Amino acid sequence: MGKANNFSVGKLLLQIAVGAMLTVAGIWALQGGGDAGVAAIRHIIEARNVESILCIIFGVIELIAGVFLILDIFLGDRLGGLGKILMMIILIVWIIAIVLIDFLGSGSLFNHGSHWNFLNWLYNFAYHLIVLGAILVLQN
Repeated sequence: MGKANNFSVGKLLLQIAVGAMLTVAGIWALQGGGDAGVAAIRHIIEARNVESILCIIFGVIELIAGVFLILDIFLGDRLGGLGKILMMIILIVWIIAIVLIDFLGSGSLFNHGSHWNFLNWLYNFAYHLIVLGAILVLQN
C-alpha cells in the first residue's frame, strides 16, 4: 500500500488566505483598527485602557499567527505548538465575535438589524462562518 498524500490545494489556499487575513488584521489592530475579533473585545470591555491593551495583545497574536500560517507552508510544523495555541485563542475570540456581532450587537439578528436588511446580515454572518470554518480546518 502506498502512503496517502496529505497535500490539498484547497487547504493550501485556505492557509494562505487566513494567514494573509490574520497578518493584515493584526497590523490593523496595532494601528487602532481591527477585525471582528477586535470589535468583540471593544464590545465586551468598557474600560478604555484595558480595551486598548487587549486589542494590542490580540493584534500581536493575530499578526504572529498569520505569519506562522504562511511560514508553515514553507517550513512545515517546525514552529511547534505556539502557532496552535495562538490559533486556539483566535478561534475562541472569533466565536465570541460571531455571537456578539451577528446575534447580540446593534444591527444583529436579535436586535432588529436583520429585519431591515436580512440579506446584508446573512452575508456578514456567512463571511464570519467561512473564516471560522477555515480556522477550524487549519487547526487539524
